[in-house]
Amino acid sequence: MNTYTTITERILKQLEGGVIPWHKTWSAGLPKNLLTGKEYRGINILVLGLEAFESRYWVTYRQALQLGGHVRRGERGTTVIYWKWRTPEELEHLEAETGKANVAPCHPFTSVVFNLDQVEGIARPDDETPNQPNRRLEIAERMLSTMPKTPEIVHARTNEPAYNRALDRITLPHLTQFESVDEYYATLFHELIHASGAPQRLNRIAEAEGDGRERYSFEELVAEFGAAFLCGFAGITNPKTEALQASYIQGWATVLRQDPRMIQKAASAAQRAADYVRGKLPIGEPTTAEDGRQQEAEATTVAV
Repeated sequence: MNTYTTITERILKQLEGGVIPWHKTWSAGLPKNLLTGKEYRGINILVLGLEAFESRYWVTYRQALQLGGHVRRGERGTTVIYWKWRTPEELEHLEAETGKANVAPCHPFTSVVFNLDQVEGIARPDDETPNQPNRRLEIAERMLSTMPKTPEIVHARTNEPAYNRALDRITLPHLTQFESVDEYYATLFHELIHASGAPQRLNRIAEAEGDGRERYSFEELVAEFGAAFLCGFAGITNPKTEALQASYIQGWATVLRQDPRMIQKAASAAQRAADYVRGKLPIGEPTTAEDGRQQEAEATTVAV
């Protein structure tokens, strides 16, 4: 069983139990490598989020030693995925060896990391909870001003938030209809991720594969993952809205069962969408799959 299949099976098991694993309290912030200081991205946010630890920080076994600590005996590590880019010489050698042109320019590697809760002898960082609760709304609101080409946002007496691609408009219920302001922003983030896929932005929807139902389920996964990444960045609690999302669970489960690599594809697209909302992607930047993988590689590679 490969890594993607293992991750997919874990997520499917929780979905079948009525639990949406990417809905969680993100008060500790997005997972981050303690030694390099880089936040994990894409599928690795989902992988590390499945573990029930309080700290946002992770290290490899060797990094724990470098920092003067050690992993406690008997602790089980968590596997993360990163990409290694082949040199021109390696590509040339592979093409000659396999007889195939257009060899993939990168290939996945795995690394085992441990949460700081599993390590002894290392002091807790000062920014263990970087986005304090009293700043979460400020950070969430700031994203609306940094997102390029922000769509129109209107409020109406409705129970069905939606993004209308033809009008480039997000329609949300009034704030008073939500149980909390966190739920409001989590819903807004979901629709902003949808809006990021429009032709004038990342054009993700046009590039999706499969029939209409498969494209819809994939896009909903991207929006769910992307909203979770934005919630994690801002420190917004992604509420437990299983009853609201129950009708989607079967669709998500179906598309994940069809292709174990779908989890990686959706997480990569969601990371790119979240970066766009945060204003981290220049307008007009190429949107090929390999570009997405390169960004993933740059952000998730850790010293082992």
